[in-house]
Amino acid sequence: MKLQDQGENQNDRPAKKQVSAQPASDRHQTRSKGESQAKRLMALLNTLSLFSRKTLLEWLPDLVSEMGITEERFMVMYELDLQPDISLKELAASLVVSSSSMSIMVNSLVEQGVVDRVQDTGDRRRVVLRLTKEGEKQLRLAEKSLLKNFEAYLDTLPETDRQALDDATGNLLSVMARLV
Repeated sequence: MKLQDQGENQNDRPAKKQVSAQPASDRHQTRSKGESQAKRLMALLNTLSLFSRKTLLEWLPDLVSEMGITEERFMVMYELDLQPDISLKELAASLVVSSSSMSIMVNSLVEQGVVDRVQDTGDRRRVVLRLTKEGEKQLRLAEKSLLKNFEAYLDTLPETDRQALDDATGNLLSVMARLV
């Protein structure tokens, strides 16, 4: 029985696969190299994420007690520094917190004078969040404290490891700056 007899016509048929001019072995090597690079990048991101969580868990309590705020509020300020002019909903999603919990935190930070709610210049119906000058000042002080902790940590590494880390960091930052 013909396909057309079954109610199908040529337009309903799946398109034929494109035949690559590249030999199958080369396509496999390219995919394997790309897959290998993707796995290494994923491993790097996971390791950096784990490192940042461990260091922040260790250093953050002292840091926030100096600032007189909670760890959660510090993370809100930190995120607003990375992504200024985002909505409350976007901020909540970035920090994996409910919008209602984020609203409570933001209200408190607004009352403390470290966060402002402002009308989005591109869409006047939208309200965005940003650090105030006082919020930026507090965050810069916190960054100085974090830098001291990282310097002390780096001092524990052998010089060859420090140099390798410095070289890799410079290369990674260069590439990532083009991606973000």
